[in-house]
Amino acid sequence: MRRTKILATVGPASRGPRELAGLLGAGADAFRLNLSHGAASDHRADLRAIHVAVARSGRDIPIVADVPGPKLRIGDLAGGQVRLATGQRWTLDRESAPGDRERVAVELPSFVRAAVPGDPVLLGDGSVTLRVRRVGPHAIETEVVAGGDVGSHAGLFLPRARLRVSVFGEEDRTRAEVALSEGVDFLALSFVQGARDLLEARRWLDRTPEGRPVRLIAKIERAEAVRGIDEILRVADGIMVARGDLGIELPLERLALEQKLLVHRANDAGRFCIVATQMLLSMLTSPRPTRAEATDVANAVLDGADAVMLSEESAVGRYPAEAVRWLAKIAEATEPAFDAHRLRGRAEADPTPRETDRSVAAAAVQLAEAVRAPAIVTPTHSGRTARLVARLHPSCPVVALAGSSGVRRHLGLVGGVTARPSPTRTDLPRLHQDAVRLVRSLGITIGRPLVLTAGYPLEGRPTNLVTLVAPPEVPARGRPRRA
Repeated sequence: MRRTKILATVGPASRGPRELAGLLGAGADAFRLNLSHGAASDHRADLRAIHVAVARSGRDIPIVADVPGPKLRIGDLAGGQVRLATGQRWTLDRESAPGDRERVAVELPSFVRAAVPGDPVLLGDGSVTLRVRRVGPHAIETEVVAGGDVGSHAGLFLPRARLRVSVFGEEDRTRAEVALSEGVDFLALSFVQGARDLLEARRWLDRTPEGRPVRLIAKIERAEAVRGIDEILRVADGIMVARGDLGIELPLERLALEQKLLVHRANDAGRFCIVATQMLLSMLTSPRPTRAEATDVANAVLDGADAVMLSEESAVGRYPAEAVRWLAKIAEATEPAFDAHRLRGRAEADPTPRETDRSVAAAAVQLAEAVRAPAIVTPTHSGRTARLVARLHPSCPVVALAGSSGVRRHLGLVGGVTARPSPTRTDLPRLHQDAVRLVRSLGITIGRPLVLTAGYPLEGRPTNLVTLVAPPEVPARGRPRRA
């Protein structure tokens, strides 16, 4: 069974019933809707179509709503575009007139706090670079370091900005309300700077009407977020390494290293991690990925990422289902080479006292590795036990038994976990029987004992037991079955 989950973005190329079914059939484990594009009516229609496709599949598929966040952009340019030459001066101001080769408007809460002389300013995808020369209360004067064409409303990046803006502002909340009303499982916050951005969003979610419980994903695309990753991981349910904007904020030569460090930090904290942006970008127009893209996906798997994500490839590309299929093939081919011993060694070397459930999870994985168990079956009320077991990357699948469909969907982005409904019979002997039957139904051959965790002696107790479930004895030919 494939451990790495696949998160596919839904867009014009994949929003139809046939296309959504194709993504699921190719191996998509979760859907993402980018709320930066389209109107509220489009978002409602897309979410309803996704729910229909998920219901027809009979699977617990999580849905991620991604809000745009406070991305800075320049204003209108006369003619829609301007070419900036290296060495020329360009001013950022608040004037209402369309921009030209001399100046352009930009909305900033404070010019003085935005930059100091010597700071870099990046435009678009970062190929056009400016350097700040002088800062005033109403304008920032810059010099072009690397010239090129700049279009109206291009992204503006101030990697060393001293600004403090709300990551989850009114526009994001309006979009999120639409997504929540249509039923989503995760809210991905863009341009997170620190833990308090997530706490602010959580307070807002707590005030919304009761509905599906929603978890928070912190998109790591600011240098400030990289520096504060430990605090972010303490309050986020998971993180997304969003390499597009992060690759602009950080030196490009450090991007691969920072990705590895972020994935490792998430693993250590027991949070899921999604690696995103340009995984298979050539498949916008090609039916096969490049060799470099295949290597990139494999490296994310070897780093220990829980999920890999398609953006444009599945939203607007010509081959959305094929892109999902290639991600699945690359992950399946790579996962046997993943070194989980290194990760477990870091967890065991942690000097802080373990909570009981962490100790039980570690014991379950150690026992499963010792007996070469075909699966670890873990009943869970909130999903925590399954996440703690999966955090240690056992070599066998983790089968989570959860009564809540919301918990099963929330586990849909945790690598290595397959979530199924809890059996109605929950005493220990019957749970043994149900575990064997369920694992077999997943196509897993049971030739060795299963590992089962449970709350003992009563249902509802915290997970405090790890036990082996011996496979039913197969009678020899011509001999009676043992009772």
